[in-house]
Amino acid sequence: MATDLMLPLAPVANMTNTHDVGFVIMSSFGHAYQLLKIPEYLQIVVTTANSLSTRYSPIVRCTRSWDSSQGFLVIIDNMMNLELLFEASNRTNNQTWHDMAWQHANRTMHEHFRADNSTYHVVEYNETDGSVIRKYTAQGYADWSTWSRGQAWAVAGFTIAYRYTKHQPFLDKAIGAANYFLSHLPSEKDVIPYWDFDAPHNSTIPYQPRDTSAAAIFASGLVELSQYVGVQELRDRFLTKAKAIVDQLISPTYLILGNKDYILRAVIANGTQGPYPSHPYDVATVFGDYYLTQAVLRLSKL
Repeated sequence: MATDLMLPLAPVANMTNTHDVGFVIMSSFGHAYQLLKIPEYLQIVVTTANSLSTRYSPIVRCTRSWDSSQGFLVIIDNMMNLELLFEASNRTNNQTWHDMAWQHANRTMHEHFRADNSTYHVVEYNETDGSVIRKYTAQGYADWSTWSRGQAWAVAGFTIAYRYTKHQPFLDKAIGAANYFLSHLPSEKDVIPYWDFDAPHNSTIPYQPRDTSAAAIFASGLVELSQYVGVQELRDRFLTKAKAIVDQLISPTYLILGNKDYILRAVIANGTQGPYPSHPYDVATVFGDYYLTQAVLRLSKL
């Protein structure tokens, strides 16, 4: 059934007008090839890598995220697309794709992070000389704030980059981003983040939604990250927190799978799609369900 649902996605491999081809194809055909070794699936991954590589700028040293007439935009989410470039490079010995992914991760490491390991959502570059024009948010509360899902993408993305490169600074950055995320959860027992770590709670804005998708992405990335950490105490802490987040996500508070009060074909509720309150919130998200499933599978293999 999974492959039946996956096959219609094949034409995405030829798209060059979005960076999300990496997300879509690696999480479907990429993982399917790793499991089933069907050559046609690998060819789709390779085609996608070729498409994604057209968005790379050797001047900026990144792949373009959103198309814009104003500048060369790179979002922290784009770290997740690098997995496909790394994987395709490994399968085909195409060093160019590996170098593109490495350069993107390295530039992101230097430009998207603040001194405290929190992240900017968007960096706008001058595509003529590669200089930074500005740093801001499109989905968080404010340019200076930290969007929780963006922070989760950073943890998962730099963990993946380390998996393929064993470049120590990538691991250090993943650890720093993870520690920041953990230190900004509501409490030791309440481990589902608000949609933005800095969104205010006051009499004017009495309600701020959670983002279960940020929690799921972070938990999945944290499980993998824990396996690369050399210090046993930190490894245990990361794994314990990942388990606690998963346990809370599958509690009655957030789990809607099998709940007769919901008609949605989804696993968890209370995701926040974009900046609150202008975008849907307290909703199900396909990526939240995906990364929760991945986190559970990763935990089951330990």
